[in-house]
Amino acid sequence: MLMDYDVAVIGAGIVGASIAARLSTAGLAVALIDKGAAGAGGASALSGGLVRLYDPDPLLMDLAAFSIDLMDDGIFANTYARALRRSGAIYRAAPEQMDNLCRAIEQHASPRYPMRLIASRELDGVQFPHCPDQARVNLYEPHACIGNVRLATQLLADVVRRNGLLLEHCEVRAIDCKSTHEVQIRLDESTLRCRAVVVAAGGWSRQWVPGLQLETRSIPLARVLTDTECRMPLIDAVSQSYLIPLTRQVVQTGCGFRDTQQSPDDLPPTDLRNRQNAVERVRQLTGCMHPEVLDVLPGFDSYSPDGRPLLGFVGEDSPVFLASGMSGLGFKFAPGIAQIAFEQMQSRLLGQEASAGWSALCSRRAMQHADVVAGVQP
Repeated sequence: MLMDYDVAVIGAGIVGASIAARLSTAGLAVALIDKGAAGAGGASALSGGLVRLYDPDPLLMDLAAFSIDLMDDGIFANTYARALRRSGAIYRAAPEQMDNLCRAIEQHASPRYPMRLIASRELDGVQFPHCPDQARVNLYEPHACIGNVRLATQLLADVVRRNGLLLEHCEVRAIDCKSTHEVQIRLDESTLRCRAVVVAAGGWSRQWVPGLQLETRSIPLARVLTDTECRMPLIDAVSQSYLIPLTRQVVQTGCGFRDTQQSPDDLPPTDLRNRQNAVERVRQLTGCMHPEVLDVLPGFDSYSPDGRPLLGFVGEDSPVFLASGMSGLGFKFAPGIAQIAFEQMQSRLLGQEASAGWSALCSRRAMQHADVVAGVQP
């Protein structure tokens, strides 16, 4: 059986669901496909869901600002708002980073999204529990949010379900690019014929895009019981540690022992080292004397060679559009990624030249062969 759609999106994580929802609300016929349930697997299933603006990479900070602005508009105002809780966030950096933080405030701070420097003494017992006495400069983002990534993904997938086709627990068997404007996605007993396909499969994207330079890195996520009340997320750039409060006394922190593989399926399980590392990180960040690790979740995400998202058609004549390499930041980038994908997809389907904006995210920079056109039949 052959079914016709404008666009098929492979991967119903937060990025794939966001792109599919944005395309479907613009009137395109969209099919969103996942081998599991929307938001229940992959990187989206276990993400801490922190939305904040500052990043040492100016391009990623611009992308975060663009994305955060979109969270109050259109489809994301009706989905993200239900999954976000404003908490504020503190970013702690070495004193020599003061100029970078000041430039970020000058460029991005606004009444809609305020940002300011805050003295360490203001953190102790007021905005945050006891902070160890360390040489730091502190950037405070009062409108930063903690989000439920799975809920946001499921809400966006429901938008696709209403406007197009949502296929969960459905395995893609092959992608066959017939021409610049036709691609066939073979499923178990049927085939989708589309004008373009979006590969948003995270660490599994290499399976569908030949020559893609992409790796999967584990991000073990420990949930830790503390003896202090943590009120907002804290990121310490010097020690490369962070914590996100989940309840009044339970926090989540990323562990330092990580593995790299070509696919999420190849990552080893978490081990005792991660539990010990989580205890050390929580002690360092909060001064808590007796943190207790509740569990360690096997988080992971896909990483590009330069740590920036891969976004765009993989070849001049290819109907395959790649949206991957989110490096653990997909939740806050997703609205912006979806808008950029929509604009590029619309230009391609209408036969127009795409805007040069966000060209630094072009997926072809991570391709071993720039002329990739053919699909994959594993």
